[in-house]
Amino acid sequence: MMPPARVAGTIPAVPSRGCARNPAPAQAGKRRAGEAGMTLVEMLVVLAILGVAAGAVTLGIGAATRAPTVETEARRLATQLQAAADDAMLGDRAIAFTAGEHGYGFATLNAKGGWTPRAGAGMAFHPLPGGMVMALSARPPVLLGVDGTGQPLTAEISAGGDRWIVTYDGMTAEAVHAPAHPEKAAAA
Repeated sequence: MMPPARVAGTIPAVPSRGCARNPAPAQAGKRRAGEAGMTLVEMLVVLAILGVAAGAVTLGIGAATRAPTVETEARRLATQLQAAADDAMLGDRAIAFTAGEHGYGFATLNAKGGWTPRAGAGMAFHPLPGGMVMALSARPPVLLGVDGTGQPLTAEISAGGDRWIVTYDGMTAEAVHAPAHPEKAAAA
């Protein structure tokens, strides 16, 4: 086989390799084995993702470790009473507030004339956290009126020296902080 013919005055074509500091333009976008790493933009994206993840974990831990307070439970009861009373009026059905030894819930009057416990979100039985006690002014079941004339109810939720009173007047419910018992205040 004959070698390729040379034209006088030309230099044979050799692929450009560039130098270590200045790669050839054809290879500018490629990384060599020794140049592996992250760009600044990639690093910032990773840091942003880590920041969002850390914030989510911090918020989740705070909510999980926060113990319910008497105020929280009293306001929850007032909100649930109000929602159940509204449901009774708007749905034109008899709903009652029920209470057990360790919590409360709501029930609907069934076709046989008995009470069926509600299972929906917010209306199902809610256990009171440990150490909290609830005293009622009326014996359950307390009827929440279909026409807005429900049976009035006062509930006192307490734990330690903290007391909150929830009042239901037949249409609306409200939770207010109560002063300490006079006999407990005198003993202190």
